[in-house]
Amino acid sequence: MLRPIKKNIIVKIIEKERTTKSGIILKSADPAEVNRAEVIAIGNDVTMVEVGQEILPNWNQARPSKFGDEDFFVVSEDDVVLIFED
Repeated sequence: MLRPIKKNIIVKIIEKERTTKSGIILKSADPAEVNRAEVIAIGNDVTMVEVGQEILPNWNQARPSKFGDEDFFVVSEDDVVLIFED
C-alpha cells in the first residue's frame, strides 16, 4: 500500500481508449495523451480532493512511480488543475 505524506496525491492514469477505422481498440497510458487520473491515495494535508475522484493533474509536474507491477504518479495538491464532477 502506498501512503503519501503532506500535500501529495497518488494517482493512476485512466486509460483512454481509441478505436481505429477498422475497429481495433487502442489503449493509451501516455500522460501526454490522457486527460484524467483517478486519485488512489492522499496525504494528511490534502483538503481539496478525495480518494476515488477523477482529476486533471498538471502532467508536467507529475512524478512517475512504480509499486509492484502497477504504474502511478505522485502530484502535489497544488498541481491539480481541476476535479471532474458528475
